Amino acid sequence: MGSQGGGSGFNGDWALKYVEEIAFPRRAGTQGEQKAAQTIVRILKELGYETSEKDFYVLLTPWIWMKGILLISLLLLFVTWLTFGKIPFVAVFVASLFLLGIVVWERLWLYLGRWVVSGSLKRGMQSKNILAHLPGKEGGQPLYLVAHYDSKSQFLNFYLRTGFFLLGSASGCIFSIWVWIHGLRSWMGEEGFSIPLVIQGCFLLAVMMNLLLLFAKMGNDSEGAVDNASGVGVLLEVSRNLIINKPSAINPIFLFTGAEEMGLLGSLMFRKRHGEEMVQKEGLLINIDSVGREGKMRGCFSTTLGKRWLRQVLKVAQEKGIRLQTLPFHKGILMDHLPFCYLRIPSISLTSISREGWHLHTHRDRFCLIHKEGLVEMGRLVLGLIESLEIGRRKENGIKN
Repeated sequence: MGSQGGGSGFNGDWALKYVEEIAFPRRAGTQGEQKAAQTIVRILKELGYETSEKDFYVLLTPWIWMKGILLISLLLLFVTWLTFGKIPFVAVFVASLFLLGIVVWERLWLYLGRWVVSGSLKRGMQSKNILAHLPGKEGGQPLYLVAHYDSKSQFLNFYLRTGFFLLGSASGCIFSIWVWIHGLRSWMGEEGFSIPLVIQGCFLLAVMMNLLLLFAKMGNDSEGAVDNASGVGVLLEVSRNLIINKPSAINPIFLFTGAEEMGLLGSLMFRKRHGEEMVQKEGLLINIDSVGREGKMRGCFSTTLGKRWLRQVLKVAQEKGIRLQTLPFHKGILMDHLPFCYLRIPSISLTSISREGWHLHTHRDRFCLIHKEGLVEMGRLVLGLIESLEIGRRKENGIKN
């Protein structure tokens, strides 16, 4: 399939074709991921973009950090249980570590994860980020348009795993808080109380959820169509539009990240290499991840700057008659905007909450799940936002249309 097409305006048929081109298993570090990267680069070059491929390497076995948090949680829970009656001080301390870990684990991973990837030490699993610029484009406010292109396959779907994670975290927190309170009471001289059945149930539930996620079956037979060939297809069609109608005050930069499903490794590597430059140039960032049915779009943000940026996107969506709602609570859902928002870069993710989510990360995530109307809706919003930013910047600079 060629990449060129006449006419402007977001074309759902072209977006579908782009999705279909990479709708095959492409787990990070495999030949499938390499083939998907080559396809994306080919399309971008045929469209006329200046592209660069940024290889990076994963220094540690993925199992260490993908399953490590579950092992640590289990260890903390068991130590708390075993020491509660005999060594209250240890139980309270370990319970506090569990509670702290639930609160800060995302930030901790974003800090430690950057040391897992390297652009110079050539060992371990290899992946790459793909960067594309409009030809000859230098000035203008940078707008980073991001989508990951690797896939993931597991026995449990994305919604179930997220639910089990939240259930295990919540029950573990209830158990830890009870231990913390009654441990303090024991230091004050209170004696003769035992763990209620409800709290015992919370402990057992937390252990069961962590064990279930720890031993969940992995595979590599998912086409990853919705997650996230759909996001890649939307951005490739957006890029086709922008090569025809080039903005002058906005500088759109396309970033396709690898190894996202291994813990946002591609975006962590990009932040490591270009984070300071993004801050200095006052860049904005939108991540597109898993496009579902029309009318089911959600915006995710972190930090105050992200919230303000999402408000601007919501305003554009309202003007375009596009239904966009916020997803205020997404604990346990890692998306590519997170590594950048803590650099004080306005960053959000756009996704969809629809029935297709019950198939994400499983072998059922096939091309047949893709809805053209959902792709068009997302593409219209992205193009409308670029148009709005362009008009705003030109007014600020005193440039007439």
